[in-house]
Amino acid sequence: MNNNYQQKMKTITREIIHDRIHNFREVMKSKNLPITPQKLGIFQFLSSTKNHPSAHDIYTRMQTYFPSISFATIYKNLKKFADLKLIRSIEMKNGIARYDADMDPHHHIINLTTNEITDLDTQEVGEVHIPKDISKYELDSISINFFVKNKPKVSRYEQLRRQPIIN
Repeated sequence: MNNNYQQKMKTITREIIHDRIHNFREVMKSKNLPITPQKLGIFQFLSSTKNHPSAHDIYTRMQTYFPSISFATIYKNLKKFADLKLIRSIEMKNGIARYDADMDPHHHIINLTTNEITDLDTQEVGEVHIPKDISKYELDSISINFFVKNKPKVSRYEQLRRQPIIN
């Protein structure tokens, strides 16, 4: 596993957050887009969490700092940030998108039982076969999501029942 990425998987350091915010400011300036306190707050929150929050999670958090902020403002800015490749949108099976400010190459394990999303290093997945038909296009990125469910808990009775009887 890449040592740099392994370190990031454990914690998001101040340096990483600073780098993400610096990049955010540079991209916004290069596109002549205003950097409002609300936009900066949304991006700072996303930059400092590994929880892959939904738009509603972000809205709830931003209301603490900006009581009059609307859900539409949150959603519009998340869409814009994703379009600018400042964040990635992760589409869940329930139709609710979750957001990630880690733009380094990585994949996700998405637990359908708990709705938890865990980052997965690309080296853990290995080389990805690119289908021949992709050559007709300009490949933008590759992102693999592993959708998993928790295994059902087996009762103690079932555990004992499944054990072979030894004579």
